[in-house]
Amino acid sequence: MVSRQVITRYGAVEGLALEDPNVTAFRGVPFAAPPVGRLRWRAPQPLSPWDGVLRTHDFAPIGMQPMSRPDEFYGREWAVDPATPRSEDSLYLNIWTPALRGSGGEAGFPGGASPRLPVLVWIYGGAYQCGTTSEKEFDGASLARRGIVVVTVSYRLNVFGFFTHPDLRHPTDPTANFGMLDQQAAIAWVKHNIDVFGGDPGNITVAGQSAGSASVLAQCASATSDGLFRRAIMQSGGGLGVFNEHLWSLAESQRNGERFLSSLGVGSIDEARAIPASELLDAACEFPVPPDSGREGEWPMLVNWIPCIDGRFLTGQYGASLLRDGRRDRRELLVGNTTGEFTVPGPGGTPVPEGELGNIRLAKAWIEAGNPAPFFYRFDVQMPGDDAGAFHSSDLWFTFNSLHTCWRPFSGWHYELSETMCDCWANFIRAGDPNGEGRGGKPLPHWDAFDPARPQAMRFGRESGMEPLGANSTPALLPA
Repeated sequence: MVSRQVITRYGAVEGLALEDPNVTAFRGVPFAAPPVGRLRWRAPQPLSPWDGVLRTHDFAPIGMQPMSRPDEFYGREWAVDPATPRSEDSLYLNIWTPALRGSGGEAGFPGGASPRLPVLVWIYGGAYQCGTTSEKEFDGASLARRGIVVVTVSYRLNVFGFFTHPDLRHPTDPTANFGMLDQQAAIAWVKHNIDVFGGDPGNITVAGQSAGSASVLAQCASATSDGLFRRAIMQSGGGLGVFNEHLWSLAESQRNGERFLSSLGVGSIDEARAIPASELLDAACEFPVPPDSGREGEWPMLVNWIPCIDGRFLTGQYGASLLRDGRRDRRELLVGNTTGEFTVPGPGGTPVPEGELGNIRLAKAWIEAGNPAPFFYRFDVQMPGDDAGAFHSSDLWFTFNSLHTCWRPFSGWHYELSETMCDCWANFIRAGDPNGEGRGGKPLPHWDAFDPARPQAMRFGRESGMEPLGANSTPALLPA
């Protein structure tokens, strides 16, 4: 197998050419110091340079998290081995690049100069409690073959990423939302290092799905991310609704942290930092919801370990932050959802697609903030193999064009749709517009930008094309 080396600001790393030798993968590249010991519950700290060549041939251990069983729905869908190594030392990223040729230390760019290819930085979902870069649907090879440098990043989850406490203090760094600070540090690492992999640091798109999509929203809302990236893709993230509609205040999150330390029987942050990671995770999994939350019966982790308005990284609710005065960055957006995901009972029992309505609110706020009109999509594929339909995040197999790794019995039109969606995503990552030709000059369906006066979406299905957002939705409930 051909190995290829590049030299980052911190030292040399070695990746491996794939079966398609035009794509090189670097897996398990560190982007911050290990957040262990006294760095637990601290903003990510800079890496120390290393000597020699760091072999980045395989994925790093995944972050500390509860593991799905193979017989659970998403455990089967993403097929993450329950025995996958977990570690608190988990701040690593992976890169797929089509730019390198040659082998070993002699690898480089044909012609000598960097091709400065567009870059995708991907943030996985998992309700802020679980998720990994090694899930097989996140295979970056197909996008790389379309001329995109793909980066998937890890970040701290659950109690490791979203605990805070009044005794966590720092003169300048945020003392909450550590998982989102990890994401920001990874984007900054990409900004400063991606040129040696053939990427363009001035043409970065940050994307994610579910909580990863909500994380992209947070990065867009934070003034501290200004200048780091140019475009955003938010898939199945709920927009300005669902779990993004209202964030906890810092005080609320800190009170929950005090309650947690009390349950551990420790009297200080230092004592809590000394608890082994596996024991801390077990305690976080069993920790009940706040007694005054009114959310008994829900998954406690999704109530306890969530983002908050910390006053430094996030200074307000998402909608208000997007509309704040003095914004420097104007970004392009591609946003959408699967058919009817996050559906809740409405008036008279009418199903309300809360996720889609939240995305419509986001699209309108995006334009009101002075950004270009976004491109809105609706994924409407009844997934074969069971009766799950167009379930939450089912579009991932199609946007990454990774159907060949899935257990489902796809047929020809599914593969054609996957090629089309991957082409649209690549076009957007490249130039902020999904329209144009696909790989090999294939024509793509015309996709109109979102119009608040006449909301439409690109419907991706057996037949793809523009359709009103009132179709298969609830017209009377569309946000004004």
